[in-house]
Amino acid sequence: MADKVTFWYGCNVVRHGDIIHSAIALLQAVGVEVTPAGGAGYCCGTAKDANLRAAEGMGKRTVEKFNAHGTGQVVSWCPSCYRHMNGFMQEYTDAQFQLVNFAQMLHARRDVLAAKLTHRVERRVMLHQHFGFHEVDVNPLVEDLLRLIPGVELAVTQASAPGHMCSALSRVPAALKDATRALCGEARRLEADTVATVFHSCQRLLCALDGSEPFRVVNYVNLLTEAMGLPTQDDYKTWKLAGSEAAVIAAVGEARIAAIGEKLFRESILPELLRPAAK
Repeated sequence: MADKVTFWYGCNVVRHGDIIHSAIALLQAVGVEVTPAGGAGYCCGTAKDANLRAAEGMGKRTVEKFNAHGTGQVVSWCPSCYRHMNGFMQEYTDAQFQLVNFAQMLHARRDVLAAKLTHRVERRVMLHQHFGFHEVDVNPLVEDLLRLIPGVELAVTQASAPGHMCSALSRVPAALKDATRALCGEARRLEADTVATVFHSCQRLLCALDGSEPFRVVNYVNLLTEAMGLPTQDDYKTWKLAGSEAAVIAAVGEARIAAIGEKLFRESILPELLRPAAK
C-alpha cells in the first residue's frame, strides 16, 4: 500500500504550476499517495510576520487542516514554509504529523525513483547551489537525484549564493546582480548547457537568462520528470521571455488574467514578468 502524505507546496510557488505537477508526479512515482495542499488557504503565516496575531491565526488554521488530513506526514516544498512550521506554527497548535522536506523524501526513495528514469536526458548540468536554508542541506540531495538521470553529466561546482531562497537578495540589487553574474560566469566556465535550480524562487529569478546566456535554466524536478518521459512546459519562463507588454499579455492569455484579477495582474504580476534578469 502506498504511503499517504500531504504535499504542502505553499503559496509562493503557485505561479509555477509545472513545478507543482512535476513534484506530485515524482512522489506518486515512488509509491506515495498525495493530498495536495497550498495557496492562501494553507499559508504558513510568514507573509504576516509583522502582525503576530494574524500570523498566529493563519499558522494555527493550517496546522489544524493538516491534522484533519490524517496522513501523519506533511511533505514541504517551500523552505520558508518548512522553517516557519518548525520555528513558529507548532508553537501554537499541536502538530499531529511528521514534517519532511520534498528533496529528503525523494532522496530516501531514490532507488525506486531510479527505476522510473528510463529516458535519456543528454545535458551537462550545473546545480544552482545556495546556502542559508540550514534546516535541510538540500544541495547534495538534489545532486544525488540528478546523478540518477541517464545522460546527465553533472558539472560539479563549489560556487553558491546566499539566501535560503534567491529572493532573499532582492532587497539588495547590487548583491543580486553580483550573484547572478557569478552564476553565469561559473556556468560558462564549466561549459554547462543547463543550470538546475532547487526552489521556485530561484527559477523565477533566473529563468529569463535563457534569452541571453548559452544555457537553459530548469528546475530540477522537471529534469527528473523529463527522464520519466513526462516533459513539462514552464509557462512562467515563456511569459518572461515573451518580450513586450503586449506579447506578455497575449502569452498569459485573457482567461488566466481574469482568474488572477485584472488589477492584481497589472499591478503585481505584469511588472514582475517585464523585469529582466538582474545581472
